[in-house]
Amino acid sequence: MTLVNKRHVVAGISFFFLLALLVFAYQESKRHRVDTGLEPVITGANEGCVSCHRQDSPAMVMEWERSRHAQFGVGCLDCHAAEQGDPDAWQHEGVHVAALVTPKDCGRCHTREVEEFSRSHHARAGEILASLDNVLAEKAAGMPGNIADAVNGCWQCHGSIVKFARDEQGQVLRTGKENNPVIDADTWPTSCMGRLNPDGSKGSCHACHSRHAFEAKLSRSPENCGKCHMGPDHPQIEIYNESKHSIAFYANRDQMALDKEGDWVLGRDYSAAPTCATCHISSYMTPQGVYKANNHDVGERISWTLRPVISTKLNLVVFEDGFKEDYPDMRPTPKIGEEIDTVEKIVENEQLVSKTVRHKVARIVTWENRRETMKGACRNCHIDAYIDNFYKQFDDLIVLYNEKFARPAQKLMDDLIADGVLDKSAPFEHEVQWVFYELWHHEGRRARHGASMMGPDYTHWHGMYEVSKHFYQKFLPAIVKAAETKGPAMKNKYEQRVNELLAQESHRWQKRVEQRGGRSPATKLPGEI
Repeated sequence: MTLVNKRHVVAGISFFFLLALLVFAYQESKRHRVDTGLEPVITGANEGCVSCHRQDSPAMVMEWERSRHAQFGVGCLDCHAAEQGDPDAWQHEGVHVAALVTPKDCGRCHTREVEEFSRSHHARAGEILASLDNVLAEKAAGMPGNIADAVNGCWQCHGSIVKFARDEQGQVLRTGKENNPVIDADTWPTSCMGRLNPDGSKGSCHACHSRHAFEAKLSRSPENCGKCHMGPDHPQIEIYNESKHSIAFYANRDQMALDKEGDWVLGRDYSAAPTCATCHISSYMTPQGVYKANNHDVGERISWTLRPVISTKLNLVVFEDGFKEDYPDMRPTPKIGEEIDTVEKIVENEQLVSKTVRHKVARIVTWENRRETMKGACRNCHIDAYIDNFYKQFDDLIVLYNEKFARPAQKLMDDLIADGVLDKSAPFEHEVQWVFYELWHHEGRRARHGASMMGPDYTHWHGMYEVSKHFYQKFLPAIVKAAETKGPAMKNKYEQRVNELLAQESHRWQKRVEQRGGRSPATKLPGEI
């Protein structure tokens, strides 16, 4: 090789080395910009807020500064500005502000998201105020003048009616040099999903999009849902954590693109594992392209209801004004264009009341349609045979729970009420009412949710095993015990009812158990426990 050729080779190597350095530097600078975000834009209207709160509540300002809101100049007053006549407003540094930020405020920019959310079960979570759950919190675990269990427990997930402290004339009490309204401490603060706000809106966006950073990765992470969806009566996060889906997620969290701005699409932006959001509300790829999800209506893909005593498949009636109502599959659905009266719960004078509202039917979404939408997410990772067989297993478990335990138990309870043994206005007067409540509300739900999310331990040991044991050992004896309070004749009637039930083939196993292979459990092979 000549000296000239050697120089050309050295020059070529130097050029490509320099080019590689420039590409690396560009990518590093790009990565740094993505990781750190843009600088916050502080507008003139918000400059005073940021300057003052940087001293009084610096961590809050730091959270806002790293948000997308800050990058686009959306600041304090854009969310907290209020009208002079608002009950939660006060004049602060020359402008009217409010501590409460409601979906109505968020809807000024996020119109579609708020419209979707307002039609969802999440937005109606505050309606628990009229349920047995809240009765237990206020009455069983509370006392007159102190309902702290409901305030610190139920309402922190489901929601409260935000109220104001008032004087004897009913006027909102105000305090301090700025005449701040006094919010009833029993009703706020909450981080709940279904808060009932003074402006008539329902819900709280920050239940999923925690202020003041409002990070996408937070709302996409399963822990976010686990704050409420956990515990003995609805352990979705515990069930998810034992599933193969969760094992894949936590092992590959760095591959989930949780911080991606804009759309977050399964099969395009990530593939490692599904989260709660993946299956229930997020977009996914299909052979036809992206299925653009209805991102803030969390119940649209649910084909069974797993909440009540007896599970039913759910059709969905959608009305022209956007209101939606679930119809159990045994309830006839109305016709398109038909006008229907629905009962809705609203707040009037700081009280939850029922109101009849007339709607016109726009469309019907069958339970099969809802299931097919859910299956679309599954198909990104599984073949149809796998998905269909999973649903067969799930459906069979629900039918087993319904037919062997839930329907007979509900029938016995209804008959005790009809015979005057139980009083509907005293839902926890007798032992049988407590046992029945936990049978479906705790143990039955755990079994059903376990099957729905591939959690075998919750399906059996925390679920159907507990249902079975308590049905035989607690519930049926408590039926007879309650009947006895009305005299020997009533006791005899329900003893006969229980014996007739136990004589059915589903329950005769107690007299003799034949295991697979025809052996009695008393006959053990060597090495068996």
